[in-house]
Amino acid sequence: MSKPFVSVLIDTYNHERFIEQAITSVLEQDMPMADVEIVVVDDGSTDRTPEIVRHFEPRVRLLRKPNGGQASAFNFALPQTRGEIIAMLDGDDWWAKQKLRRALETLEENPEVGIVGHGHYEVYSDGRPNGMVIPGDVYRVDLSTRESAELFRYLAGFLGTSKMTIRRSVLNRILPISEELNIEADEYIFTLAPALAPAIILNEPLFYYGFHEG
Repeated sequence: MSKPFVSVLIDTYNHERFIEQAITSVLEQDMPMADVEIVVVDDGSTDRTPEIVRHFEPRVRLLRKPNGGQASAFNFALPQTRGEIIAMLDGDDWWAKQKLRRALETLEENPEVGIVGHGHYEVYSDGRPNGMVIPGDVYRVDLSTRESAELFRYLAGFLGTSKMTIRRSVLNRILPISEELNIEADEYIFTLAPALAPAIILNEPLFYYGFHEG
């Protein structure tokens, strides 16, 4: 069976301090990347973000648009990606080296599953000790029963932007996102996804969540 084509979508706005690290973390994944496209959607940055992204061309494709918020960035960029599977990353976060491989392995082993999430590392810029946040187990959730929906409510935070790897077949049934959602458009996606297909949450920290001013 041939491997699916994968799109990595990085959404960014004024992330000149972080975007290089985000892109590099994708390029340095511990798996073959020939069938992976990397797309950066710049939501109207006014700093050097687009200039930095262009240093990675042609391996990375830059899409630019006027500032409109995360929902508008997703609506603009996602239809321009080509992958059967889409993995997302915020421009001020970065992935662990095994992130993409582990998410793709999970989807391959569970063809009925529509979205995969996981734990993360917390990285603070103010000198506090860094931390790790993972669920206690590997969980499978959907919204078919009250019990599973309650579990999903508890675990939903493990499906945010930089944690989401989702099948296009599921995503196409969710888009477009209301552009009134300036922030947390990812929450719209990961709340609806388990209503369409089961989700799996891995008890592995597979990305670094950067905490910083702004």
